[in-house]
Amino acid sequence: MSGFSTVHMGAGARDGTLKEKRLVLEMTQQQVAEKAKISLSSYQKFESGDRNIRTASFEVTCRVLKALCMDPTTFFEGGYILGEPTIFDKDGRKYVRTGRLVDEDVDEIEAINVMRIHVAGSTLCIPMKILRAMDSPRLAQIMGSEEKRSIGIRIVKEAAPNTFRIPEEVYCGRWRGIRINDANLMQFVYHLMRKPEGNYIGEPELFERGCLLSLNRMEESDYALTEEQYFPLKLVEAEENVR
Repeated sequence: MSGFSTVHMGAGARDGTLKEKRLVLEMTQQQVAEKAKISLSSYQKFESGDRNIRTASFEVTCRVLKALCMDPTTFFEGGYILGEPTIFDKDGRKYVRTGRLVDEDVDEIEAINVMRIHVAGSTLCIPMKILRAMDSPRLAQIMGSEEKRSIGIRIVKEAAPNTFRIPEEVYCGRWRGIRINDANLMQFVYHLMRKPEGNYIGEPELFERGCLLSLNRMEESDYALTEEQYFPLKLVEAEENVR
């Protein structure tokens, strides 16, 4: 589990909006700060939530939002969810296009659960928002720690034990995330959780090149997952290179 450096997802309003949007734009914190004409430390405080961007001076807030290609009016009206603009149809229903089904309603429960990993029966489900926060990887590896009772997911360049390849079509906007069905993996996950097979949910700690999920903090969940909305993947063993 070594090799990670922590990155918090606070984003001022503590919903991950600035961090998520910056990753989508493939910008560094320094690049955003320079474009917004503020110091790096100031931007870092906005992104971590140590300073609320909504209470900063309007001029500074506008410069930061415009540096991230976000509309200030839409932002202050709550029109972004984790960096994505919401879209209203003629009937007043709200939608988010990137990273979910285009015809799917957005509600408060869904807005929370898009940043949580689900353990449901024999399936590990990773929402699209977490993949995008990890820079939309094409190949990732699952690691486990008996001592820390946690699993980690990190971006890798070559296939190895417990890796999974994510095809480009996963990021087309149709899928809510990915699901991994592997009996041995799930047996190990429930062993680390010290809980019987069931439906659980947990919020991972996000890093530049992956995430870490503490299995001793998993909560029982009645959130209904529709497996057909999650792209099915299998763990691969063969050596292969990815671009």
